[in-house]
Amino acid sequence: MVILHLGCGQKPAPGRVNVDMVSMPGVDVVHDLDVHPWPWADGTVTEIHAPHVFEHVADPLGFMAEAHRVLTAGGWLHIEVPHWRHQNAYTDPTHRRYCTEDTFRYWVRGTWLAQVGGVAYHRGRFFTERSVRVVAADLIVDLVKEG
Repeated sequence: MVILHLGCGQKPAPGRVNVDMVSMPGVDVVHDLDVHPWPWADGTVTEIHAPHVFEHVADPLGFMAEAHRVLTAGGWLHIEVPHWRHQNAYTDPTHRRYCTEDTFRYWVRGTWLAQVGGVAYHRGRFFTERSVRVVAADLIVDLVKEG
């Protein structure tokens, strides 16, 4: 069972493979998430925790495709980003996008956004939405890879 903690920074999580683009104590794998493919084989990861990473990547479509590729069927993708309505979304100059409750529905089969974005967005890779919620300043999204 492989659980990834993407963008761990100075807060590595015990029991997870801690990933960051900078080598520092507690980082198990140094990798830039905009470089594809990610260094895990297809279907080998059971969970991905990505707290405050998605808003920084240059290629959000590639990020979602790679997350889908490495997850096992039924694998869980947990994403936290600053909610677009909170000032923290705009404060960090390295943020490249602002996410709403609908942002990740481009990758959820049957949603109007998956239909509008089409295969160019989801590349035929779909998730099931487990939950979408706003907690304080953060948007928290839980997706499950379709089997």
